[in-house]
Amino acid sequence: MYDAVVAGGSISGLLAAREIAKRGHSVLVLEEGFEVGSPEHCGGLVSKNALKELEIEPSEKTFDSEIECAKVFSPDGKEITINSKKQQIIVINRRELDKQAARQARDCGAEISVKTSFQEKIDNGIRTSNGNIECKFFVDCRGVSRLANKEREGILLTAHYEVYTDWIKKGQVEVYFDQEKYPEFFAWIIPSGEGVGKIGVSGRGINTTERMDEFLRSK
Repeated sequence: MYDAVVAGGSISGLLAAREIAKRGHSVLVLEEGFEVGSPEHCGGLVSKNALKELEIEPSEKTFDSEIECAKVFSPDGKEITINSKKQQIIVINRRELDKQAARQARDCGAEISVKTSFQEKIDNGIRTSNGNIECKFFVDCRGVSRLANKEREGILLTAHYEVYTDWIKKGQVEVYFDQEKYPEFFAWIIPSGEGVGKIGVSGRGINTTERMDEFLRSK
């Protein structure tokens, strides 16, 4: 019997478990993957203030690089540059951030069960892929996967690669707006360092592989 069970071992679920455990309640986190932090779920672009508010200090492993500016491109190639030094934007290794949050949750008394997925709520708790668990409260932190499993409405398809190339500049984020290629969203480059970074495209109803290939060829 647990006071609370949290479904989803990503950042939101781990921080929820940390705060529940801090207050002396028993809490179990269910992570359907084989480990916390895999696969990576985002490009890792955050502000130092955001991490501070979440009471997470980026470790040496977590911190990748600091962002100095962002270049924003229109469909016809015009660009504006935004100086972001005052905002203290950094790129983090999202996998390591999740592991750091997991350590904090465990230190506060939370338990984490990997390779275990939530299936449904039952009278006295929940049913999981590894059997039933009794609990007083259930917290669903599975994020967009919960919506995607129920319906596609509102889901923007996304491709996200790690790329090594000489046109990725350390400290410079790039954003590409084009509503024909990326309806309702955009393409982006988030550098982890000089010559390495996360490339992404997203949009409603697009073929993400084709759009990504087009974007890479254009560079």
